[in-house]
Amino acid sequence: MADPLAIIDTIMADINAIMPNFSTLVSSYRLLVGATEEIQRQKVIPEDIYWRAVQRFDNAGTLIDIMLELLCCKISFSAEFLTVTCAPVDIFRLLVNPEEATDTPFRTAEEILQLEALRRLVAKTRENTSAFKCAHSAKPTPTKPPEEQVPPASRQAPEE
Repeated sequence: MADPLAIIDTIMADINAIMPNFSTLVSSYRLLVGATEEIQRQKVIPEDIYWRAVQRFDNAGTLIDIMLELLCCKISFSAEFLTVTCAPVDIFRLLVNPEEATDTPFRTAEEILQLEALRRLVAKTRENTSAFKCAHSAKPTPTKPPEEQVPPASRQAPEE
């Protein structure tokens, strides 16, 4: 059996590898914007230098957009993966590596999984039928509020 903790570490490693590059790029973008603003204030700088500076921070902004999309994808994937387990990340380590038959953390991890399975079973059963359902527990049907009692003549548009 593959080590689930290694899978989680791999997924999180992607995010951890992207974050320093993303932070550096955002810092560079801020510096480029500030430098462009300074260039614009100088009267003796040729206009083409200003427009190249604008192009530089625009390109950096495009890279930031790409990295944001990548980070959103990676974080969304890891969140969905961790949601499927509905358990602390450490539970995998405890289940995969029991030290002995009386290992308390291993037994605790087993109990957590059993409780989660029971919780899901009860929730699934409640969706289909209720153990406490009886003939008198039917949901009341909502009624429409009574329409205003307005005489038919006043409903017509006024004649001109």
